[in-house]
Amino acid sequence: MAEPGPDSPGSHADQDGSRYLWDFVTPGLPDNAFEDAPGFSPTPLELRVMLLAHLRPRADSLVWDIGGGTGALALEIARLMPAGEVHTLERDPEAIALLERNRRRFGIPNLHIHPGQAPADLHTLPPRPDRVVLEVGRPLGEVLQAVWPSLTPSGRLVISTTSLEGLVDATDTLTQLQARDVHVVQATVHRMQRRGSQAKLAAAEPLFLIAAER
Repeated sequence: MAEPGPDSPGSHADQDGSRYLWDFVTPGLPDNAFEDAPGFSPTPLELRVMLLAHLRPRADSLVWDIGGGTGALALEIARLMPAGEVHTLERDPEAIALLERNRRRFGIPNLHIHPGQAPADLHTLPPRPDRVVLEVGRPLGEVLQAVWPSLTPSGRLVISTTSLEGLVDATDTLTQLQARDVHVVQATVHRMQRRGSQAKLAAAEPLFLIAAER
């Protein structure tokens, strides 16, 4: 098998020039493969895999990612569907810079970054996505109301929120919109940490996952 080039989705060059190779077909890039910054950390690997499973992107999907953060989830989606496109909308300039660094780090050409916020700047994204990821805080219901008409019939939407208020907002709004195949999951990742001879399980921040089909 030929070694991936510097711009292939399977590799990236580290700061010291060495090649980071990730040629596995499964999703789940290691957390430490992404650049982060104060206040921005990647969604944990295990939660990214769960979000991807509920999103069910096709090989040629057009995906909106609203609230990109580090870009960890958007990059996971983009590398799994080279014939498709992911368009992420992010309002924070520091997050946009981080997104761009991670996009270049992995050499992902089909991830496109748009500065702006929802719902005001949704018009800057290409129309008629068949998959949408919402990673926004409140008012989530207002954003969801604006996003829903853009989603293609039978398109899928996945919402991630860490707040109970966001969960209530999302489920109430999806009921009003008569969404189909609604799933709600609360997920918590525990990882073993060692301190000297002691080992313990430390929990990441719990996440509510809401998936639905139009």
